[in-house]
Amino acid sequence: MKKRGALFIAVILLTACSEKESEKESEKESPFTIKDAIKKDHVVIQNLSDKELEIMTGATKTEYLVPMFAFLDDVKANKESKLQITVFPKSGKPTTSELHFINKDKTVFKNNNKTFAMPTGNIECVSILDSNRNLALDGCKGDLNNVFVIPFGSRDYNLAKAEYKSNK
Repeated sequence: MKKRGALFIAVILLTACSEKESEKESEKESPFTIKDAIKKDHVVIQNLSDKELEIMTGATKTEYLVPMFAFLDDVKANKESKLQITVFPKSGKPTTSELHFINKDKTVFKNNNKTFAMPTGNIECVSILDSNRNLALDGCKGDLNNVFVIPFGSRDYNLAKAEYKSNK
């Protein structure tokens, strides 16, 4: 009887342990979501098309733009700052790139997004250009003098700016 009881307890323990291990594995495999990116304070852009021309002409949705304004405040104060930008394509896995403002003469864009036919990797530039339609870099070394970083609509820009100011 004791052997059966011990065997029963061992089976229960093994089952419980394997369920916990399976939960851990499924957590590791779960995809990075828009909510995850927002929680990490990334700028979040969702592409509504897989075609580059359509994306360039507005087939994007700005999910979260607020962190860009804190970054731009740091830039204006000549304070080193980083901005994470996650792009969720219509099909495929999201990519996160990083814009690193080092000082007024040096900004490095670590581009991991292959949209817009831009080179991936580190792109060093001199200045940041911001408007109510996009964020771009100018005076870049290499093949491109200007680099397009974040597209957004003026409505999204104004809403995010108002949200940023109200949270300040």
